Amino acid sequence: MNQLQQAVYKTLAFFDIFDYPLTKIEIFKWLNAGDKHENNLSDVEEALNQISEKVQTKNSFYFLNGKESIINERLKRYGYAEDKFKKAIKFIKIFRFIPFIKMIAVCNTLAYSNCGRAGDIDLFVVAKKNRLWLTRFLVISFLKLFKVRPTAEKKQDAIDAPFFLSNEDLNIEDVKISSQDIYLTHWVDQLVPIYDADNTYQKFMEANQWIKETLPNSIGYQLNDRRVVRSNLLSKIGNYKLNLFLNWQFLENMVKKYQLKIMPRVLKEMMNKNTRVVVSNKMLKFHRDDRRSEYQEKFIRALEH
Repeated sequence: MNQLQQAVYKTLAFFDIFDYPLTKIEIFKWLNAGDKHENNLSDVEEALNQISEKVQTKNSFYFLNGKESIINERLKRYGYAEDKFKKAIKFIKIFRFIPFIKMIAVCNTLAYSNCGRAGDIDLFVVAKKNRLWLTRFLVISFLKLFKVRPTAEKKQDAIDAPFFLSNEDLNIEDVKISSQDIYLTHWVDQLVPIYDADNTYQKFMEANQWIKETLPNSIGYQLNDRRVVRSNLLSKIGNYKLNLFLNWQFLENMVKKYQLKIMPRVLKEMMNKNTRVVVSNKMLKFHRDDRRSEYQEKFIRALEH
């Protein structure tokens, strides 16, 4: 296979890990081609025709040979995702009252509507500089109050926020597990910025241009209005009043100390040992079951066939 054919196959192979067939436009958008390869949609179409012995197509979807069943799986998961997005939006409409939040995005497989019925809802939150711990405290406390955080007994439709980032430094390249962290690359590209204040999403994407080394056609997420949560007069008034009461450094220090104190022992033991659990003034990342290495290995094995 030539370079473009390999890129098309790599793209399909990655999404095959998650049983997700792609349309022609999606293959182009997420083409794993590297930053030095120029291509267009017609080139991708030609490449698909040239590797027909490895790739099948049906109902405008493309997938690896023998995986036709994942078309129906994708359609079912889209329905599950719609319900989960509706629930996420309800809570994000409340979180916008927190004055220190600059962006809230849906992430992981839900971001591209590929979640199972039993899946939960993960949020990625960007907070104002020096208010990272206070923002997390408010968000997590609210989720606990309404008993919607995932537990060992219940994950379906639960909401969690395992990743907080300060707007002081939006580049997250330093949490890559390797020079070619294929999952994190797609994770960044597929974030769904439901709430976006001060053009934070655009700033985030500009700060993470390293993803174009793998995904040269990346344009980020183009959100439609039904999934957008904007500030309104009431939330702006709430922001102003809460900012007067909460915007104090001693509160940030106090809730930081408290959260570190009650942190589960397993997370304390994992803290800053690798990229799974990261605790710093820039980032609070709690992914105890980070599966990126597993996905990376599956991806590499898929390319060997």
